[in-house]
Amino acid sequence: MGETGHGKVETFVPEADGGATYRPGYTRAAERILQFITEQGFVPGDRLPTEARFAEILGISRTITRDALKTLAATGRISTQRGRGIFVADPADAPVSPVAGFVPTDIAHIMDMFEFRGVQERAAAGLAAKRATPGELVAIDEALDAYARSLEAADPRVMAAADESFHRAVARAAHNMFLLDSIATVQGLQRRVVAAAFGGFSGGPVATALAEHRQILEAVRRGDAEQAGIAALAHVERTRLSYQAEIDRRVFRSY
Repeated sequence: MGETGHGKVETFVPEADGGATYRPGYTRAAERILQFITEQGFVPGDRLPTEARFAEILGISRTITRDALKTLAATGRISTQRGRGIFVADPADAPVSPVAGFVPTDIAHIMDMFEFRGVQERAAAGLAAKRATPGELVAIDEALDAYARSLEAADPRVMAAADESFHRAVARAAHNMFLLDSIATVQGLQRRVVAAAFGGFSGGPVATALAEHRQILEAVRRGDAEQAGIAALAHVERTRLSYQAEIDRRVFRSY
């Protein structure tokens, strides 16, 4: 464990399966580097660990680490500056993304966000049901327990963070780096929505959300991809409707 030049602590727990899967090592490594960047809270311009340090953190070879970093650089996620190091890339330098014009107070944008999130979460849960390792099932279970404990705090920020952790745990078990990255991106957009227009709103009845999370976990644990996807989509759709109802309530209250 150490610190980067920006003071962020480098901690990373290797996946429970020890890296032995059917996918190329560098794609798994790239996915795990993105996970590290997201969970450590790095922002554009932050210096990242060196190639050698990433290899140590991930417990993999320098060759696989190098290929993973090249993949992330090619997709605009990181930038490598000769003589200076590796940095989180500025989105302005990455390929143009449709979310660049996202307005967190625009109702149509918010509904589009939830529609896309439904597609993401359904795919992630379905793939997780097929691909989750025993260790990843434990991680999802622990994330669910953490979410349940967060409800006792009655703090929307704490609950939102625990909710995001649960969905990221499911996404990691899907073993698809693009799903994991896009889900993290949409989570960031949803945080902007809450900060801009929904202060104090938790997305609807928290007991209902907890039950929905549990349904997702149980379907993933059974290996039932279809039901896992259905449960995830139903959860997002119920959340969308809760936001829509809250929007309507606030609009009518203003008259």
